[in-house]
Amino acid sequence: MIHSDLRPENYLLHQNSTGSLDVYLCDFGGSTCGDIDGGHLPDSGFSDPTDPWVSTPVTDIFSLGSVFYTIMTGHWPYKSPGPFKTVEEKRNYEERVDGFFRRRVWPNVEGLTGGNIMIGCWRKEYNTVEAILRAQKAELLIPDYISDEITGLFL
Repeated sequence: MIHSDLRPENYLLHQNSTGSLDVYLCDFGGSTCGDIDGGHLPDSGFSDPTDPWVSTPVTDIFSLGSVFYTIMTGHWPYKSPGPFKTVEEKRNYEERVDGFFRRRVWPNVEGLTGGNIMIGCWRKEYNTVEAILRAQKAELLIPDYISDEITGLFL
């Protein structure tokens, strides 16, 4: 399945009865699975404007780079924190971020935990989520018992 709209608003956090946090992915309305195609791509800042208008696994992987960036910085790539105040502000953002991404100018990730992984997602250096998880394990020095639990969520 290809979600086709990975962005922070489509992740939900839930505190379970033991007090730990679970992450849920929602809004599968634009997803693609087999012959079913929701016909949707992510918002600007979470999609590559140079790609054709087709959902592929690379579409979701590119989006993950921006999701990770947003988690680590508190704002979308090339955007100040907070919601858009007007439709014009959103359009201006879309033009700006799409322009940067078309020219392969990525946000500065220097000093961000997982920055190399974000860049790898945007540069399409990963073909699978498993490859991203391996890179996270190596870069972040995640112990095997945690890595195996996270991997199980994606498989």
